[in-house]
Amino acid sequence: MMAFSLLLTGGITIAIFYIIHINRRLARDITGRKQSEQREQARNRVLQLLAHGAPLATILEAIVRGVEQEYPAMLCSILLLDNGGRHLVTGAAPGLPDFYNDAFNGIEIGIGVNSCGTAAFTGQRFIVEDIRTHPYWASYKNLTSKAGLGACWSEPIRSASGKVLGIFAVYYREAHQPSDAEIRLIEQTANLAEIAIGRSRADQALIESEKLLSGILENVTAYIYMKDAQGRYLFANRLLREQFDAPMEEIVGYDDYKFFDADTAAGMRKDDLRVLQDGETLHTEETNLNILTGVTNVFLSVKLPLRREDGSIYALCGISTDITERKEIEEHMRHVAQYDGLTHLPNRALFNDRLQQALAVANRNQERLALMFLDLDKFKPVNDTYGHGVGDLLLKEVAQRIQDCLRESDTAARIGGDEFVVLLPVIESGQDAGIVGEKILNALNRPFELAGHSLKISSSIGVAVYPDHGSSEKLLVKSADIAMYHAKKNGRNNVRIYQPGMQQISQ
Repeated sequence: MMAFSLLLTGGITIAIFYIIHINRRLARDITGRKQSEQREQARNRVLQLLAHGAPLATILEAIVRGVEQEYPAMLCSILLLDNGGRHLVTGAAPGLPDFYNDAFNGIEIGIGVNSCGTAAFTGQRFIVEDIRTHPYWASYKNLTSKAGLGACWSEPIRSASGKVLGIFAVYYREAHQPSDAEIRLIEQTANLAEIAIGRSRADQALIESEKLLSGILENVTAYIYMKDAQGRYLFANRLLREQFDAPMEEIVGYDDYKFFDADTAAGMRKDDLRVLQDGETLHTEETNLNILTGVTNVFLSVKLPLRREDGSIYALCGISTDITERKEIEEHMRHVAQYDGLTHLPNRALFNDRLQQALAVANRNQERLALMFLDLDKFKPVNDTYGHGVGDLLLKEVAQRIQDCLRESDTAARIGGDEFVVLLPVIESGQDAGIVGEKILNALNRPFELAGHSLKISSSIGVAVYPDHGSSEKLLVKSADIAMYHAKKNGRNNVRIYQPGMQQISQ
């Protein structure tokens, strides 16, 4: 009976111990599940903040609070390495006293500079189980005592390339040695902090890059824009906004028909489609009339396609430089090189070029053309009597009267002094040229009222017809010159058409 009683008592005792063991195990399982759930919630909270672009300080504080919520005995902080890589600044430490955070904010890293400074300098985890006895914390004894801290574990936060970005630190009120689970915790937390810091720095770098690019686009001396596949503006830099005399909101979403005349807009759209549909990069010179400002400008433009990662084109970028002033200078230089500065008639060089072209056309089409040499009579006495100023006025008026006698296709030129030449690129016969010559002669016989003086001059005109009087430029010029010599020899103030035998008479 006693044996049975003892057996029963022993069985009850074993059962009680078993129940206690089961309860403890269940409690640990429940606690573990709660911690796991809390950890998952905290991590999801951090990921949500990251996804919504929350400020770095908000994300780091959420990371710290998540750990402290899961492990209430821990006090955590995240310190960031400054841009110079020599000092730690506070990132998040909501559970630590302000005076403690202020004292640590800006400390210089180095071996022996507590746990955090040492870990940041070496890039290795640094565990101090008892702050009160560790030499690296000797200089901070009063501070840690006032804050009530007994242990500190410091884990470097490293980028993917291994660069130290900061420190994740865990404090305990009493001396404490980390378990394997706690080591994994600080490693995982440091990794999560690295994601947040890396994302923040990437975003900041993008912002700085965009700011730099915006500064360049807004201040560069070129017109820069983007258009979508329908030719609607997506972006216009400052210079283009000023050109359109419109703010960005009145440009984006509109095409060129709002800003240019229909022909200009149609031409620009045609070029745009070559970029957007065919993927060409165009280099073009455009002359555009802005219908909003009424100003016509000449642009040297580059248009190139913007592509997605798969190679498809989604927009074009245009860069245009205003070359209006340069074109005007070029035109002026061309005019100076090809036109007489006083009368603005073509000079000898340009006239020779037009004569060569006219001869080529006449030869190809089997047509006639006429060349006239014209020399003013009694011009020298005008210069001698009234001065060169009046003489110049006279030459300008002579040039105008000659032009008034000609067709638009004809060319009059001044080849020096008081000598002029006229090209009639298409005539039916030498008689037609003679009629034009008489018309010029009569025009120049009318008095010139200049600078308060009434001046009278005359002219001697020689005419040569291609191919009758010369089949080449050289022969034709010689024939016209000989005919003019005969006009002068025969009393001046007359028109002479070249005739065979004139050359012998003039010699």
